[in-house]
Amino acid sequence: MRMSYSDAMRRSLAAGIVWISLILAVAVPAAAGVVLTRVSPPGGGYSAQLPRGWRFANASYPSDHSTHLWFDPANALRKMEVVLSGCVGCVSSGGAPNPSGGLPTDVVARTRLNRWEIAFEAYSSDDPYPDNGLVIVMHQGSHVEGYVEVGLWLPAKQHSTATTILDSFRLKG
Repeated sequence: MRMSYSDAMRRSLAAGIVWISLILAVAVPAAAGVVLTRVSPPGGGYSAQLPRGWRFANASYPSDHSTHLWFDPANALRKMEVVLSGCVGCVSSGGAPNPSGGLPTDVVARTRLNRWEIAFEAYSSDDPYPDNGLVIVMHQGSHVEGYVEVGLWLPAKQHSTATTILDSFRLKG
């Protein structure tokens, strides 16, 4: 059974900042004032609810992965980056799924949602907003086929919106 991102973050004791963010999330209703709409990239593969008006850019280059960028045209620092990778060895160990292998650097909190998914919070030097995200191991049955890393940068005061967006992320296929 898939544990939601919000449930996992409530259970995490990994970092005090997570608790502060959760307290703020309770004080501000989810997606307050933000209209979300379900979007998919050209060609499909996944969908998520994002703020209306966000734009898509394919930031892929020849490699073993694809990089999709969704961003707010009024503030490009507010964004969602989706990396779809065929790297099986990155997220498996001895044939078992290991979603932590797909985590970005500078992770300050992580919570295993189930055997295939991990939620995280990270910070980078090139964006003032926290990176809340997911790593999902793609699989058929117990066979690992790669992974998806979803990074979402929004102001900390919009944590409830970030939670709603991450909870809405769905792989297709």
